[in-house]
Amino acid sequence: MSVSSDQSRSSKKYILALDAGGTMTDTILVKDDGSFTVGKALTNKKDESSSYLESVEDAALSIGITSSDAHKNASVSIYAGTGMLNTLLTGTGKKVGLLVTRGFEDMSIMEGGLTYLGQTQAEILHNQLHSHTRPMVDPQNIHGVSERISGGSYFMEKHISPGTVMAPLSERHVREGVKKLIKSKVEVIGILFINSYIANDHERRAKKIAEEMLKNEGLDIPVVCSSDIAPVSKENNRLKSLLLQCFAAEHTREVLQDVEKSAKKDGYEARLLTLLSYGGAVNVEYPRLYETVISGPIGGMMGAQVMSHKLGLKNVCTADMGGTSFDVGLIVNNMLSIRKDPDFAGHRLALPMVAIDSVGSGAGSAVWIDEYKRLHVGPESAGAEVGLCYKYDKLTVTDVNVAMGYVDPGYFLGGKITLDAEKARKALKETIADPLGLDIYEAGKGILEVVNAQMREAAKAIIVSKGYDTREFTMMCYGGAGPVHMWGYTQDFELADVITFPYAAAFSAFGGACAEYLHRYHMGVVTTIPNGLDDNSKAGVAKEIDAAWRSLEDKARAEMRSEGVDSDELEFRYGFYGRYMGQLESFETLLDFGHAKTAEDIDKIIAAFEDMYTNIYPDGARFPEAGYAITEVYIQAIAPKVMPKILSHALQGETPPEAAYVETRQVSHEGKFYDFKVWQMSELQAGNFVHGPAIIRDPMTTVIIPPKKRIEIDEYMVLHYR
Repeated sequence: MSVSSDQSRSSKKYILALDAGGTMTDTILVKDDGSFTVGKALTNKKDESSSYLESVEDAALSIGITSSDAHKNASVSIYAGTGMLNTLLTGTGKKVGLLVTRGFEDMSIMEGGLTYLGQTQAEILHNQLHSHTRPMVDPQNIHGVSERISGGSYFMEKHISPGTVMAPLSERHVREGVKKLIKSKVEVIGILFINSYIANDHERRAKKIAEEMLKNEGLDIPVVCSSDIAPVSKENNRLKSLLLQCFAAEHTREVLQDVEKSAKKDGYEARLLTLLSYGGAVNVEYPRLYETVISGPIGGMMGAQVMSHKLGLKNVCTADMGGTSFDVGLIVNNMLSIRKDPDFAGHRLALPMVAIDSVGSGAGSAVWIDEYKRLHVGPESAGAEVGLCYKYDKLTVTDVNVAMGYVDPGYFLGGKITLDAEKARKALKETIADPLGLDIYEAGKGILEVVNAQMREAAKAIIVSKGYDTREFTMMCYGGAGPVHMWGYTQDFELADVITFPYAAAFSAFGGACAEYLHRYHMGVVTTIPNGLDDNSKAGVAKEIDAAWRSLEDKARAEMRSEGVDSDELEFRYGFYGRYMGQLESFETLLDFGHAKTAEDIDKIIAAFEDMYTNIYPDGARFPEAGYAITEVYIQAIAPKVMPKILSHALQGETPPEAAYVETRQVSHEGKFYDFKVWQMSELQAGNFVHGPAIIRDPMTTVIIPPKKRIEIDEYMVLHYR
């Protein structure tokens, strides 16, 4: 059965894609002509299946159908969110037991010395402010096992070959450890032996022993090997990935399964998909589910990549402002930036992840002043409670936008929710304005300046820190609050263009709809290409790399076949991680070929590495004389899947139609009151210009256009902020 061509789904005309954020669950419903409709619901963290159905229903009603109609006619439903992050932060995952190579029992406590992760620069500089991240395993449930397999080295001819057994596996230690873990009533057992990424025989044998013992005790407890989860070097990062799978992924799988059951009960016939942290979609039974750990924000990056191709944009800075955070990413030369060992929630993982930086400046961020009368914004967020104007007990950025007149309190979520503007103004006065000796509009102006500056500096930093020129980048603004603050965080920011979308509030869901059905498979290798290596030796290296690729292909076919994918329809892409000899960091290189047999193939691999390297660093940074080390190979396996279309519209006149005008209302903007014309997003047409001061309203978001600025709508209904 193919993901896209099976007969039971051939007549399906909709694509559903959802992004369950901390505040809103957004739906994109893609119709058979490629056009979209958007739905929203407040995220119910205690029962995500209910907010899933409510959001789908909201999208369906906008085209005159029910959620059941949408599900019965959906070829695919993709659900991304932050469930795994919430499990990590709240510590509500599974009780984990761990077997490790003897002598490495304290790895989880030492954390590779990374106690500064997630802290500000000021905190990083002061050791006394460092703190340990909440552990995913109790140290008392970690037991050592004598074993050792050689990992090899750069000096192959003078060193024991990688994969050589140095110390046999102590089966007695395995049995003793498992016996103690059973007594401790753990819910999942992880196994990590130091060089299992080179040879996993010891992990496999330990798993078999553990499963036999569990079976004899009548226990159904998963046993997970690190070589199945992240077969790569750097054991600390591999440990965190293994623990994330054991502690949080299985809990998240249960949530996704509940959502899938609700969708099927409502008429959906296929498997629910979710998004991988490096792009691509998988179903909820995917064995390495920890790879979906930040599935929500990834959707926006994928949507931005699709739109960058459509609009002919080479370099893009994405700016996603939701209720809880402001996420920034880069697309350079139409390619997403991938981190091989990213930092996430205080952990450093062995996981390819789209590079995204975040600051706690969301629309729901709490606003407060300390005892020294210093203003603070975030990181605490109201989430689905929005602000004092709705259900939260503290002043938030949304309260300020309501008080200033930017956000219409009677049109939040298209009027489904009414916000209390008077309560917002009163709170702004009492908690911020009066203590600082300001009127409420001066206070509101100051708060928005702080919020917008935090976001602006975060966006500038991610571009400038990598040596790029901001004037070569187009900024894509999305998220529910992105268009509201677009005018502020792009102020005094030299950019090629600033754009947003009619469906900006659900742009991450749109990106999810664009996701390929993709799995990624990695394998650690230890191989070197010294400068001046002869052709026979190069051919030997080529065969080693080729054998690794073929092994990964076999794994991909077997795994995806078990998910109902026709393995004959799979497409493969190939790549590796390499570095100059002596460097500490390896760099990902995607290839346009997938077989290595000869010395010439190695020369092509080296040329691809050099080309990739000079896209990141100046040509003078190259050091081919040092030779090369290949530390990891990977493949991407892609199955066919239906995709949305981005439609082109005939350009109309610059003047918006009369039906688009709603009203004129007073807004306090940067210390002055202006009459802002309010326009309805759905009534605007391709080719229209909307001149400020103006507001474009939509049930899902609000676009602010200050005086002397304008919005130009192009043929794809993209809004260009001039």
